[in-house]
Amino acid sequence: MKLTQNLTIIGVGKMGETLISSLLKNKVVDAGQIFGTTSREDTAVKVREKLAIKVSTNNQEAVTKGDIVILAVKPQMISKVLTQILPQLEQNKIIISIAAATSTGNIEEQINKTMPVIRAMPNTASLVNEGMTVLCPGKHVKEEHLKLALKIFKSIGEVETINREELMDVVTALSGSGPAYSYMMIESLTDGGVRMGLPRELARKLAAQSVLGGAKMILKTGLHPALLKDEVTTPAGVTIDGLMELEDGGFRVALIKAIDRATQKSRQISK
Repeated sequence: MKLTQNLTIIGVGKMGETLISSLLKNKVVDAGQIFGTTSREDTAVKVREKLAIKVSTNNQEAVTKGDIVILAVKPQMISKVLTQILPQLEQNKIIISIAAATSTGNIEEQINKTMPVIRAMPNTASLVNEGMTVLCPGKHVKEEHLKLALKIFKSIGEVETINREELMDVVTALSGSGPAYSYMMIESLTDGGVRMGLPRELARKLAAQSVLGGAKMILKTGLHPALLKDEVTTPAGVTIDGLMELEDGGFRVALIKAIDRATQKSRQISK
């Protein structure tokens, strides 16, 4: 079922463009319902030609046309943009921010209006419609507002909701940065295959598909990763020796520490 609301995307960069493409592809909205903005006219022209939507460099004008305003700008630009569009932010509009490390409270304080503000943390896998987005509602958000946000972000992958905003820093560290960890893992597995004689392209495909398959097994079966790991690990077999090397290299602890470190950094930026 299509959305009847118009969408304004402030900052049609990579994530904004990905979101728009998915919304159109999955027929969540029509092109005529989307109004985007970019900081430069030449970029606006390129987006107009690529997506066939209305794109300008005028944030204020674009906001007047949208029922849902999506802030897809960098965190350091949020204050400037909010100040700019404040006169056009009417009470009946919904604000969705995908700016990292920017709380709903921070936005609510800046606009000083009883408007629904929803914070969203998507990740780069949204580019292939396999994204993971976590939503966090602000204090003025009602169920109908959240349903609209869920519909929008389901077009680019899976969506979950949390109500404790302090956990959004952990979300950023885990699913926001998560693709980078998996890329490093796939790169390392590929190099291991090459070291043992496989052609690089084949090694990369085997590594990437193995990680993709493992992830889908967990999501589809609902089984604990340890149980699925044990199913592959036969007595005195190949896998157990590989797992021993991973344990010896501190693989498990390194990933846990990565989430810890990235969470601390997200909290630092948030402040």
